[in-house]
Order: sequence, then C-alpha cells, then structure tokens
Amino acid sequence: MKIEDLDSNFKQVQSEASLTYLKITDTEAEIEGVLPNTWQRLPDYVLEEINRPELTALAHHTSGAVLRFQTDTNILGLCMELLEPDFMMSHMPLTGSAGMDVFVNGSYAATFRAEPGEHAVKGEIPLSDGKAEIDVYLPLYNGVRDFTVGIKENACIWKPLKHEIDEPVIFYGSSITQGGCASRTSNAYPALVTRWMDAEMYCLGFSGNAKGDLPIARYISGLPAKCLIYDYDYNAPDAAFLKATHGPFLKCILSRNPKLPVLVISRPNPEFRSDENRSRERRQIIHETVLKCRKKGYIVNFLDGAELFGEESRECCTVDGIHPNDLGFYRIARKVIEKIHVFIS
Repeated sequence: MKIEDLDSNFKQVQSEASLTYLKITDTEAEIEGVLPNTWQRLPDYVLEEINRPELTALAHHTSGAVLRFQTDTNILGLCMELLEPDFMMSHMPLTGSAGMDVFVNGSYAATFRAEPGEHAVKGEIPLSDGKAEIDVYLPLYNGVRDFTVGIKENACIWKPLKHEIDEPVIFYGSSITQGGCASRTSNAYPALVTRWMDAEMYCLGFSGNAKGDLPIARYISGLPAKCLIYDYDYNAPDAAFLKATHGPFLKCILSRNPKLPVLVISRPNPEFRSDENRSRERRQIIHETVLKCRKKGYIVNFLDGAELFGEESRECCTVDGIHPNDLGFYRIARKVIEKIHVFIS
C-alpha cells in the first residue's frame, strides 16, 4: 500500500479547471540560475575544457534555478518534464531532488513532486483575483526538459518584478551547495540566503565535483555579481589537493574582478570526522587563502564551517553526518547572511 491510501493528507490533489498550457519560452517568464535558452548551469565550452562526465551531468541539474513571472489567472497550473525520471537518492526526498516549490507574492504556497518513475511533475493552485508574483524553485538533483504553465482563458503572464538587489549572488561549492539533502527545493541554503536578500541566485554547486577547476573560475570572473560565496572544501580529496587548488581558484577570479566581495567557507561539522587534525589542517589552508587575498586588498571574509550548525543540537543538522537537512541549511543560511550583510548594506 501507499501512504496516500492510509492518509489522504499526503495526496496531491488537482482541480478539474480548464486551463490553457503555454511553454514558458513562449511567455515573458524568466528563469534565473541557468544559461539563457538552456536548462544548464555551465556553458558547453567550460564543460568541454574540463571534460569530466560527472560534472557535465550535474551541470544539467537545475539546482538554484527559479522560474519567475507575474500572472492574473485565478488558477495556476504547472507542468515540469524531468530530465531523469528515475534519478533517486536514498536519503533525500523527491520533493527536494525532483520536485518544485511554489511561492506566491513572496509566501510559500505549495510543493509538487514526481512519483517514482514518472517523467512529469504536475500541480495546480488557486490564486486570488488580481496580479500575483510567482516564484517556482526547480529540482536540486534533477534537470528539466520542458516546462509549461496553465492559466485561465483571458489571463496573462508578465515579466517578474525586479529584485531589490540588481546583481546575482554566486555560489560555488559541493553537494551541500547544490542542495543535498534539503527536503524541498527552496530550503537549500543558497535559496534561503537569496530569498531573504531578494536577489537572484546563481548556484554552481556540483555534488562530488567542486574541485577548483580553473575554467569555472575564469567563467565566474566574467559574470555580474553582488558577491561570491566560495564554499569549496569537501570535494578536495586531501589537504594537498586543497592547498594546490583553493587559493589559485579564488586568485583567478579576483585578479579579473578585484572589487568582487567574497565569503569563503570551510566545510561544516568537521568534528564528525575522527581525524580532527586533518580537519584543522584543511581549515588552516582555507584561512590562509583569505589572509593572502586580504593582503592584496581584496574584499574577502571567512566563515569557519565549525560554526555553521551552532552549538545546540548540532547533531540534528544532517542526514548522514555530512549533508544538511532543513535545520542544517537554515542554520548555515543564518550564518552566511550575518557575514555578507556588510556587502549589501
């Protein structure tokens, strides 16, 4: 039996409304966090230069992408076709990996998920009369083939309102940055931070594949950005690799974009590992990057990952001792906001 058969509150209920479905590419809707006219987060030339199949696959996951528009329909339908319908994770809900969160006028409204093996995520929500601002957070560990929006007859779709902050916040890092293992797509820490800031999010989190690749650094250096959250630690296989890549990656960016504010983060919960000396060594390498950048006059701040989960009940902040759950992501986001507030004040 399914849980829906035992408890009807778990059913995803759809209305019988008659809606006209439009491809979002045929509307004024905007998709933030992916390249124009694509569903991928890195351009082909960067992926070809690095030539790592795992990174190429992850670049087609829409982590951090947000579909935004305004509409005056009183019932909104959403239909998203997934890139990989059978891509499932043992310790991450489908609502986060292959679902979508919907916000209406800045407030959470609904979550829709794929059923195991299904290609499409579908849902409908009622809206009040008048124009509404819609934000749809796309899958964290899956991609999108197509997306259509259903509206009532004579209703329209318009461009979204502008963000309060007019430049994106860029995030670079590992599976944690990509959103593993948030229960919902809007609960990953990059989503929380940018929603609180009212800024566009450009999330370059790549599970197991944030390895300080210089082609990505060169790409980031050419992007408009309010600030960069540099969360690169976990995917370096050892301290020697981290030392060889951490500083050069950031140096590449700042040498081309010297006024870019950067928050550098070490990995959270390091004491979970049995070898605290190794964790301390990695943290020192990262801190040294920060000090060298400051000496050159760059705007670089440091956030010690050991502080991210706080002190109280920090053991409740992950699903496996590494990847945050929603509580962990919330605590990370609060610490990040505190540190970058100086960048946006």
